[in-house]
Amino acid sequence: MDERQQRLIFQWVKALSNDRFWSWMNWVHSRAYAAAVQHYTEAAEIVLPPRLQKQLHEKAREIRETWDGMKTISMEETEAVEFEKVMKG
Repeated sequence: MDERQQRLIFQWVKALSNDRFWSWMNWVHSRAYAAAVQHYTEAAEIVLPPRLQKQLHEKAREIRETWDGMKTISMEETEAVEFEKVMKG
């Protein structure tokens, strides 16, 4: 991301309402979490047998939901589309 894109995103974020800002933050964090899940899933498929892969996924879900209190988060499609427009800006 170059400096121009960073400025565009910063201006876009500053213009959001409080509710829309937190919806966007949930979306950003959900994307980051999804990437982490993909990474540990790929690693598990390489080094663990299927039985242990299943145990890993179950424990990761328990930690996310029970320990961290992170339920599945969704975001209005329009906000995601707006952010993608800013990113391509």
